[in-house]
Amino acid sequence: MKKIYLMAIAVAFTFGLTSCEDFLDSSNYTEANTSNYPASANDLNKELAALYGVMNQYCKDPLQTPWFVNYIMSDDANGAGGTGDVESHAIGHLMVNKEGIFDVAWHSTYVGIARANAIIYAVDAFDWTGKEKTRNQLLGEAYFMRGLFYLWGTQFWGNIPAYWAAAAPDPCPQQDAETVIYPHILADFYSAYNLMQNGATTQGDGHATRGAAAGFLARAYMFYQGFYKKAGELATANLADVELPEQEGVSGPLTKAQVVAALEDAINNGGYKLVEDFRLLWQYTNELTAPDYPFVKDLADAKKFWAGNGNSEEMFQVQFGNFAQWSGNTAMGFTNMTSLYCGLRCDDNGAGVANGDKASLPFGQGWGQGTINENLWNDWSDDDPRKKATILDAPTELGLGTGFVFTTSCSEDAGYYNKKWMPVTASGSNWADHNDAYTWWGVYRKANTEAANNNGNSFQGDHFADIMLLRLADVMLMHSELTGTADQMNKVRARAGLNPVSYSWANIKNERRFELAGEGLRFNDLRRWSGKDGGETCEAAVALERQNGSRVNYTGKWTTMHHASSSWAKRYAATDGFLQIPPAQIKIAADENVLKQNPGWGSNVADANMSGTPVY
Repeated sequence: MKKIYLMAIAVAFTFGLTSCEDFLDSSNYTEANTSNYPASANDLNKELAALYGVMNQYCKDPLQTPWFVNYIMSDDANGAGGTGDVESHAIGHLMVNKEGIFDVAWHSTYVGIARANAIIYAVDAFDWTGKEKTRNQLLGEAYFMRGLFYLWGTQFWGNIPAYWAAAAPDPCPQQDAETVIYPHILADFYSAYNLMQNGATTQGDGHATRGAAAGFLARAYMFYQGFYKKAGELATANLADVELPEQEGVSGPLTKAQVVAALEDAINNGGYKLVEDFRLLWQYTNELTAPDYPFVKDLADAKKFWAGNGNSEEMFQVQFGNFAQWSGNTAMGFTNMTSLYCGLRCDDNGAGVANGDKASLPFGQGWGQGTINENLWNDWSDDDPRKKATILDAPTELGLGTGFVFTTSCSEDAGYYNKKWMPVTASGSNWADHNDAYTWWGVYRKANTEAANNNGNSFQGDHFADIMLLRLADVMLMHSELTGTADQMNKVRARAGLNPVSYSWANIKNERRFELAGEGLRFNDLRRWSGKDGGETCEAAVALERQNGSRVNYTGKWTTMHHASSSWAKRYAATDGFLQIPPAQIKIAADENVLKQNPGWGSNVADANMSGTPVY
């Protein structure tokens, strides 16, 4: 197995590097500023570490992260958790339960943008003679990250305040995402792609690469053309060139052919390759766990174990380190809290039988959020081995009443869990004391390193698997979708042992749904296949509405799920899938010409607000 690094990334720079104006955030998070920092080229590397560290600021609460929020907003997952987890229920029903529900996400987005801008506008204050490639790589990474934060921000909120200068103007008004922000996003990813070189960084070290820039360029381009331009099937649509703003690494408009060429470069020259077996992408195949997990016995017998963090298929990821603590503003962002959220629902069934102990090996206890909706399980053929590699049918696989129970506090739990993100245990886990070496990471840490259990709670803090934001299979499927060819799609299928199929829009949609299930991409795929202002009959609204009547368990009793106020189709049509802009930011701006609320989220919208837990 690839060596495990518990200290996967440097501790993020502890202070902000440039100010977000008050209208972007109600607090000043800045200690250093552009008048005194950076003072040297070496300082830019510290700024770059701080820039990547912003992703961990999101991670301290998965319900602020683009991947987990979009996952539970999709038709493939339920908010779930406990009866009191109103926040996750609200997000899953396209609603809110409090004004500050997305404050951390908003703040983190603008801290990231500010830090990226600080690097972009400081880079040429220093002499790079003889180190031009280093300079271009650093600048390319800053462009990539700025594009990423604006992509996340616009997919969350649509029209948002935006600026592309060393510091934000005051005021900095909302910009139109379609006509203003998206051309900048595409320019940032294309600049990053052209400035960076293949092999310029160590693959899997947490830095953006040329291949990652190509992948996110395609992701942003496909969302822009599909959602905003309502292009429909991208392989056959007549896609207009996109006029890009002038900046380093960009020349002329962006064409579909250029996006396809970038994907082909990433596939052929980026140094990435598909992991041999789909199951090896997920941490339940690690060498401490796999020998005791019958589902992967064939791999363990062949001495084939988890491909590890930074494996050959990962193209960009969020990394974690062994220094998370339940203290400080962002400390818990350095453990994979998404894994904790997705664990088997803690508590017991009222008869003293609890989830997450030895009987549920290899899947650990957590908070039971983000459970799989039964429709994904039912829609997915048993002939596809990725189905059971992705979804834990907990009652069947672990044993209902022994290895798994529906707890007295569970909600929206169909018994299906996301194996890709679940916590994993091992035969050496300390079942009697979850504060000790409970997860397999904790077992490894205790037996093989001198690293302390810094969180003091293995159950909550020993989670270090990367969150994969982009992997090669996704890039290959985007290539097939853009070109209308099946070659790359069938390579992905062949890895799973599936027969080749011809290209069709239906086939590529299904392939994306199943290959990438549980990775937070489905919701925005549905949105771009539907187009803006799709209404209640568009593909996204219809898919989401299928959750109505799906079977779920509530406090140990079977029932069916219904929308908490109106319907998923109505809520999607009202919002187009955009989130509520934090009301505190609207109040700070105090001017609708600067910042106004998204449709479907006003204070007078009765079906947007969830005051309590839905009871089915």
